Amino acid sequence: MGQQLLFFDLDDTLLDHRGAEEAAQRVLFARESALFAGLSFDDWYPKYKLANHAGWTAYGRGELDAPTVSVKRFAEPLAELGLDVSLAHALSVAYLEEYPHHWKLLPGAEEILDAASRNGVVGIISNGFSAAQKAKVKRFRLDRWVRHLILSEDVGVLKPGRAIFEAARIAGEAGGPPATRKLHVGDSFEHDVLGAKAAGWLPVFFNPRKEKPPAPVLWVSCLRDLRPLLE
Repeated sequence: MGQQLLFFDLDDTLLDHRGAEEAAQRVLFARESALFAGLSFDDWYPKYKLANHAGWTAYGRGELDAPTVSVKRFAEPLAELGLDVSLAHALSVAYLEEYPHHWKLLPGAEEILDAASRNGVVGIISNGFSAAQKAKVKRFRLDRWVRHLILSEDVGVLKPGRAIFEAARIAGEAGGPPATRKLHVGDSFEHDVLGAKAAGWLPVFFNPRKEKPPAPVLWVSCLRDLRPLLE
């Protein structure tokens, strides 16, 4: 008899990364008022997000390493706004220290992980930096339910790459029968949905904004709605 693998994305699926990121950036912006003098938060934050996205994209292509991304995402918007680029490293360090203070699980996260653990082997597949993702799991004691933490920095491949899903399958099946069903839940259509589907997993799009997906897919707008899909 087979088993179910029930894996989840972490950031913005189980944990409110967007909220924590913005809150940490607001603290940093207020703290560094001399640096950002004459600018509003809305002048800064969208440029940071664009640079951060570009950095992660380059990281996924193997063009940048994680420490470079951490600094470059500050250096680029500082340069664009005509600010002191030499402060990029210090800002990066300050942000990484502030960010954990704002972590919160999304509503229903613990409940759905508990339900999943009663129905199969539970795991997380995440593209985030390993140190931060491991700290999140520890902070919220997600290892009460999560048996496997599959991280892109450890595997060497980011979602939607097939190899990271294959690593999750191998870990999930270790010591047990082959999986008869492999389900992955995530908020990124590109990384979670397309990646899982290409790797032979059943994707479930976590879509709290209820946006129209780019293509037909099974989706939920709140984590509790996953319950029937886990059984």
